[in-house]
Amino acid sequence: MMRLALLAGTAVAGLTPGIAMAAQGSEQGASQESGLTEIIVTAQRREERSQTVPITITAVSSEGLRERSINNVQGLQSQVPSLTIAPNGQANRDVMSPSIRGQGASFQGSPGVVVYLNEVPLPIGFSLSQQGGPGNFVDLQNVQVLSGAQGTLFGRNTTGGAVLLTTARPTDRLEGHLSGAFGNYNMTEFEGVLNLPVTDTLRVRLVGASRDRDGYTQDIHWNKDRDNEHWRMGRIGVEWQPVEAVTNYTMAYYGYSKTNGTGIVPIAFNYPLLQGFSARAATLPAAVGATLNFCPASGANADPNCNAFRQLIADQQQRGIRKVAHGLDDFAKVETWGINNSTDIALADGLKLRNIISYASLKSFYASDQDGTIINLNDTGVTSLSRTAPKDDFHLFTEELQLQGEALDRKLTYTLGGFYSKQSPGGTMHYYGTTVCALPGEAGSLACAGDRIVGVTNESKALFAQATLDFGAFVPALDRLRLTAGYRYTWDRIDGFTIGYNPALYSGTGPDNVRCSFNGVSVARANLANPIDAATPGCRYEGHLRSSAPNWTIGLDYRPINNLMIYGKVSRGYKAGGFNAYAVNLEFTQFGPEYVTDWEAGFKSDFRIAGRPVRLNVNGFNMDYNHIQRGLADFNPTTNQTGAATLSTAKAVIRGVEVETMFKPIDALEIGGNYSHTDAHYKSFSYNAPQPVFDCNSTASNNFARTTTPDLRCIPLQYLAPDIFSVYGRLTLPTPDNIGKVSLFMSYSWTSSRQQAGNQLDKFPGTNVTWEPGSKLPSFGLLSASLDWKKALGTDLDVSVFGTNLLNKAYFMSNSGVYNQVASQSQIFGEPRMYGLRLRYNFGS
Repeated sequence: MMRLALLAGTAVAGLTPGIAMAAQGSEQGASQESGLTEIIVTAQRREERSQTVPITITAVSSEGLRERSINNVQGLQSQVPSLTIAPNGQANRDVMSPSIRGQGASFQGSPGVVVYLNEVPLPIGFSLSQQGGPGNFVDLQNVQVLSGAQGTLFGRNTTGGAVLLTTARPTDRLEGHLSGAFGNYNMTEFEGVLNLPVTDTLRVRLVGASRDRDGYTQDIHWNKDRDNEHWRMGRIGVEWQPVEAVTNYTMAYYGYSKTNGTGIVPIAFNYPLLQGFSARAATLPAAVGATLNFCPASGANADPNCNAFRQLIADQQQRGIRKVAHGLDDFAKVETWGINNSTDIALADGLKLRNIISYASLKSFYASDQDGTIINLNDTGVTSLSRTAPKDDFHLFTEELQLQGEALDRKLTYTLGGFYSKQSPGGTMHYYGTTVCALPGEAGSLACAGDRIVGVTNESKALFAQATLDFGAFVPALDRLRLTAGYRYTWDRIDGFTIGYNPALYSGTGPDNVRCSFNGVSVARANLANPIDAATPGCRYEGHLRSSAPNWTIGLDYRPINNLMIYGKVSRGYKAGGFNAYAVNLEFTQFGPEYVTDWEAGFKSDFRIAGRPVRLNVNGFNMDYNHIQRGLADFNPTTNQTGAATLSTAKAVIRGVEVETMFKPIDALEIGGNYSHTDAHYKSFSYNAPQPVFDCNSTASNNFARTTTPDLRCIPLQYLAPDIFSVYGRLTLPTPDNIGKVSLFMSYSWTSSRQQAGNQLDKFPGTNVTWEPGSKLPSFGLLSASLDWKKALGTDLDVSVFGTNLLNKAYFMSNSGVYNQVASQSQIFGEPRMYGLRLRYNFGS
C-alpha cells in the first residue's frame, strides 16, 4: 500500500511543470498558486494548512456548512470518506452516532469517534450514544473530521477518529448578522450573532439560535406529528488579552430541545416467536401468563394465526411510511450546557503553555415505541414515568495542560502534556422499559414495566508527547523529510452500579415485593438497593473496571515540492471497556477494552492540468482491529428477562482507500468530490451464549440449528458502508458588483448498503430464509442544492434558497434488530424532501 502511494505521488508530480514552479514560492504562495481554497486546521493541536498535515482529514468551512445545509452531525453523512452517521438501532432520531471505517459507538461504551467542541470532548450519553445536544453547529469557524486512531494528542482515547467543531471566535470588529429562514413543514429558523470589541484587549461574541419544524410523520393514534424539531441555544465567547503574551478565551453555551419523538415504522412480526410466547403463557401463573398471551391457540380469544398482528402490518402498509399508530406517546427532551476556557501563554519565542479546562452537563429524557404499534411489545420508557425521570444525566469535567514548542530554526515542533476527565452522574437515572407484554394500553405497560436505576462514572488520566522533526535541520539534502513520533499512556477507571427489577406482577409474592432482573429472586421493595449477594439480598449489582494501555504513532512525510506531500504512518489506538447496566446475565455486566493498529499511506497534492488548478488527495489504510466491542441482545432463560450486552471478543481486518479531489475548469466553476472503498472481515467472532442462538453454521441442511457457542465470522462489520461517494459543483454567475454575487451549488451523495446488526444476518448464509430481516440497510443517494445571492442589489442582505433530498427518496436509516428477541421488526426512515428560503442581514465594519 505504501509503495502504491509513493508511485502515485510520483505520477502526480509528473503531470505538469506547474508544480515545480510552485516549489520556488513560499508556503502561502503555494496555496495561492493552487488557486483552490484551503482551510487552516488544528488536527495536531496547532494551526496548520490542511494540505501539509500528514493525516487523513476532511475540513468544511462555515461557508461550506451553510451551502450544504449542514446544521447537525447528520449533515456530514457522505461528505467525508468512510463516514456513516445513523441512530444505529437506537430509538431516538436525535441520536446520530458517527462511525469512520466501521468504528463507531459501542453500546454503553466510549464512542469510537469522539465529537469535540473547541478541543473539549462533549459529554456522552450512556443509554444512548449521544454526544452533546442541539445547536452545536451554529456559528462555527469550521468542522474537521479526522480518520483513524487519534489517542496520542486528543483528549479521549478513540479507535475510529474525531470530529472537531471549532466555534467562530470574537474579532476586533463591531459586526454581526441576523438570519431567518422559512421552509416546508412550517420550518422557521433564527440566528443572531453580535461581535463586540469592548476594548483593545477584550472582545465578546454573542450567539443565539432557534429552529422549529413540524414533524413529517403523523401519529394517527395520538394525533401528533413525530420527527418534529424544536430547539433553542445560546452561546457567549469572551477573548481577553491582558498582555501581549497571554490570550484567554472562555466560551459558555446552553442548548434545549423538546420533540414528539421518532416516527418508528413497524415492518414485520415474528409470528412463530409470538406463538411461542403464547404457548409458554399456559405454563405460568395466570397473572404472569397474561403478559405473554399474544396469539393463543385456544380459548375465548383464540388467534392461532396471529391475525390481529398481521392486520397491524397490513394497516401500516396501507398508510405508508409517513403515518404511524403508536401505542406509546413518544417524546424526547435534551438539555445541555457547558463552559470551557483555554489560556495560551507565550513563555518565549517558539514556546507556549496551554491550559484547557471545561465543565459540561447533559440531561436526556425520552420514551419511544420501538415496535411502532399499539402493542406493548418493545417500548423504551413508560411515558408517564419517563417525562420526569432522566435516562441520561451526566456532568463532565476535563483538564488538559500542554507545552508546545519549536526548536532548530522551527525544524522541530513538539507538544507534551497531560489530560484528565471525569464523567459522573448528575442525579438518579431510571430506565423504564416494557418488553413482550400483551396487556394493553399504558395501564398494561405500567403493570409490565421493569426499571433499572443506573449510575456509571468514567475517569481517565493520560500523559502524552509528540514531536515532528525535519531532517533538514541536520542534512540540507533531506530538507522537508519529516519524522513524527508520539506516545501516550492512559489509565481508565470505570465504576458502575445497576438496580434492575420487575414489578410485583412478576414476583408472585405480593405487591410489596419485586423480582430482580439478574437472578429472578423476589425481594422486598424496601430492600431494592441492597446488593444481590447481601445477607438481606436486593437487586443491586456493582462493577469496577481498571485498564491502562499505551497509544503511539510514528510516521514519515516528504514534500519534494511545495504542492505535493507523500506520507506514511502507523498508529496504535485504544478504547476503554465499560460497565453494562442492562445485562440480565451477570457474565455480561462488564466488557474489556478494544485496540486497533492502523497502517496508512497516501499523498496530498495541488497541481494544474491545462493551466487549471486541481487538488487530489489519496490514502490507503490497513487496520488490525482486536477485542472489538459489539452490542447484542441478552436473554436470561431462568428469569425470562430480555436485556442487552456488550462483548469484546471479536477480531477483524479493515482495509480501504479514500480519495478527495477538487477541480476548477474555469474560474467560475468548481467541481469536487470524494470516494471511499472499504473491505473488512472478521478473523474471529464467537462467545458463550446464555441460550442457543443462530450462527453462520445454521443452514437448511441442519434445520437451522442453534448453538451456545456461535461462530459469527460470516457477518459483515456493522456500521460500515463498503462504498461511499459524493460529488458537487459550484457555479458563480457573472454578475456586476451592484447586483451582488450569485452562485449555484449542487451535490449528490451515495452510500452503499451496509450491515447494522452486530451478530445477525438478513438471511441465513446461502439461502433466502429470513434470519434477522432488515439487518442489511439498502443503499441510498441524495440530491441537494442551494442558490445563494450575496450582497443582493448592493445591500448587506444575503438571500439563499436551499433544498435537501430533492428527489424525495425514501431510505432506511436504522433497523430495530430484535426480530428474534421480541418478535418485532421496525425501522426509522430518513428525512423527506426539505426546502426553504433564508435571509441574512450582515452589519458592522
